[in-house]
Amino acid sequence: MTSEDRVFTTRLKMFELYDRKEHTVVEICKLFGISRTWFYKLKRRRENLGDEGLTSTPKKPTPPANQTPLEDEIVVLDFIQQFPTYGPERVSNELSLRGLLKIGHTAVYGVMRRNGLNTKKKRLEWVRKLSGEVVKLSDLHRDKELSKSRHMEAPYPGFLVGADTFYVGCLKNLGRIYQLTACDCFSSFGWAKLYLHKTADNAVDFLHNHLLPKARSVIIRRLLQDNGKEFTTHWPQGNHKFKEACKEKGIRQTFTKVKHPWTNGYVERLNETILDEFYSVAFRKKIYTSLEELQKDLDQFMYRYNFQRAHQGYKLKENGYTTPGEAFFSGRGCLALPQAA
Repeated sequence: MTSEDRVFTTRLKMFELYDRKEHTVVEICKLFGISRTWFYKLKRRRENLGDEGLTSTPKKPTPPANQTPLEDEIVVLDFIQQFPTYGPERVSNELSLRGLLKIGHTAVYGVMRRNGLNTKKKRLEWVRKLSGEVVKLSDLHRDKELSKSRHMEAPYPGFLVGADTFYVGCLKNLGRIYQLTACDCFSSFGWAKLYLHKTADNAVDFLHNHLLPKARSVIIRRLLQDNGKEFTTHWPQGNHKFKEACKEKGIRQTFTKVKHPWTNGYVERLNETILDEFYSVAFRKKIYTSLEELQKDLDQFMYRYNFQRAHQGYKLKENGYTTPGEAFFSGRGCLALPQAA
């Protein structure tokens, strides 16, 4: 006999005693060790359902008072299935505009979280499974995984330099600010200059007036960059100012595959370092009113990065170097190290 059966048998005996009217309710409750409230609750269940009402019924979990009703949750999930890339606020707005449901973005996020769909990646994977697609790595993901075991070959300074345009942000009275960055793939030596526009003219200025002068006697042989409009034209036979400038200096251009930024990993990592160690600190200490003021502080940081800050890259450690500047100006007719500005 299970515990539920024993409870049911005990309750039957209790009401058999009650039906004989030999004892009062208070006496019966004391005898069976229950409260009068619980006795009358069982009595009502017995009157409505007969003796079956005395069985133990599992308590149904009740959702929190502020939880989205099930019918509204279904509407939200159906919409997410159609538009998995939309975030909570956009889903909320679209449902309201289409007259489907009035629901706040926090409630939409609650629905997403309860169903394990609180990130875009999870929603896209959910849609893929609902569509019955075969599970396989996408070409993009496969390439990214393969890149972890591949390394750029740069046997000496200047052999390969990665270049990139990094969006810094929007400053009051200045507007959008872009940073042209370059990083030597042998030594991790870096260059960074700020501009107000992402144009070919600025890319040429960066090459002629910043990258090459600071490289001093080191010959830059090849540049690796993405297909941004500041670096190349999308017309096969079209002329481009930066392309012509590289050709004039005897620099060969190489381009990364579209949507594969990690293949230019050295400069991407340098951008991350500058963001973490310079911009996130500088913008909390000072209000910049001119591009020149910000560039001056950036130049000081880049000098510390290149010549004073100990680098932890495996290439430098393997070759016995401590800083990028030490590795970059290590030989091949280089002049003495430049002094701090």
